[in-house]
Amino acid sequence: MTALLIAGAVAVLLAVGTGTAWFVAGMGDTGTSASGGGGSAEWTVPLANADTMDFTSGLAYGSWLTDKVVIRVQRDGVLAYDLASGKRAWGIPAPGQQVCGATPDLSGGKAAIAYGSTHLCDHLAGIDTATGKLTWKTKIPAEKSRLANSLNVPRIMTTKDIAIVQLNDAMSGYRLSDGRKQWTISLPDGCHLKDTNAAPTQVVALVDCAFTKGTGVATFDPATGRQVARFPIGEISLMSTVLSADPIVVQREESRDKSLFTVFDKSGKTAEFTSGKVDMLAMNTVAFIRGMFEQHRYAVHGDRLYVATFPENVKGKLRSGNKALAFDLKTGKQLWESSGTKDTMLTYVRADDQGLLALETGDRRDLPPRLVRLNAATGKAEEIATLPQQYGTEAERARVFERNGVVIIVPWTSVASKYAVTYVNTKEN
Repeated sequence: MTALLIAGAVAVLLAVGTGTAWFVAGMGDTGTSASGGGGSAEWTVPLANADTMDFTSGLAYGSWLTDKVVIRVQRDGVLAYDLASGKRAWGIPAPGQQVCGATPDLSGGKAAIAYGSTHLCDHLAGIDTATGKLTWKTKIPAEKSRLANSLNVPRIMTTKDIAIVQLNDAMSGYRLSDGRKQWTISLPDGCHLKDTNAAPTQVVALVDCAFTKGTGVATFDPATGRQVARFPIGEISLMSTVLSADPIVVQREESRDKSLFTVFDKSGKTAEFTSGKVDMLAMNTVAFIRGMFEQHRYAVHGDRLYVATFPENVKGKLRSGNKALAFDLKTGKQLWESSGTKDTMLTYVRADDQGLLALETGDRRDLPPRLVRLNAATGKAEEIATLPQQYGTEAERARVFERNGVVIIVPWTSVASKYAVTYVNTKEN
């Protein structure tokens, strides 16, 4: 019954023209300050249609952070909020009927969004985040979905100064400065792109040419599209993901309870190891929207890979919990397993030389969220700050930023969230 309700809500939403989130956000033109006035230690922005079964109007296609604003890319437009006050700094309504994609990161303050009609996502536009203006528009290849009331969206990735757009078995690179197409890669007949990822230095594709060259990992120059290298990898499962493009880390689900990780450098395969069941469910997908660059619960830094166990119910509580796992990418050895400081969901913020920074999502009923750091060598959890309890589940499916004690939560959907943006300066709370 629940699945039918979700499907029905999505179908109705996709049949509507411009959506409601822009209208709702534009009415107030500001976040809700919890401490009043400029320089607020805490503020939020309401999420359109929260507490309903409509999970798509509030879906974020991307979120970016600059020195001055946090930016949320959603179906009806791009909205930027001033970090100091939560007031809306600028906004760009969807150039077409709806926004349907975004680069996951900024490059020199520039980004790109995809947009189109309710049935076809067929344009790309550039954004200058310093001015809040569209700088160019161009048409891109697109396909209508064969499923009623659904939308195929392009997978968009970012390298230095280039937005890479993938549709089915072709990739193209567009210059972020002016939208000019730099290259296109089309695979030969019988070959398929199973997954792709990008870093400033290279684009990495998991390629399946089962009846010709076999399966392999191919790397490309992001400036020219030229193939640089190709390495064999063996059988590719249905659930296979390029977790990282630099270093190259590929995850393949061998069975329901086993994953295989393969690591490559410029010379080829350097390590391969297995783990138990890990959580590779996308945090940013909803029914009837297909093709987005998926955001998973993992982090890579240096010679460390951090993944998460599959969530399980916490005994005696109405919440789920997971654990962080750390692997050495050079040896494949599991270094540690950590549940943080409490039994709850860990959402990764970033990995660095010190270890893994994560947000324990908490529970609105009895457990406030906590910012914690897991030691790179031991996995020992250190609590850095506690957030107000009212934001308990906001980060369960979200992108979380942290800067100098400021925590910013931008949920992908309204599944467990009430706010489009949550800002907490933990040093002032």
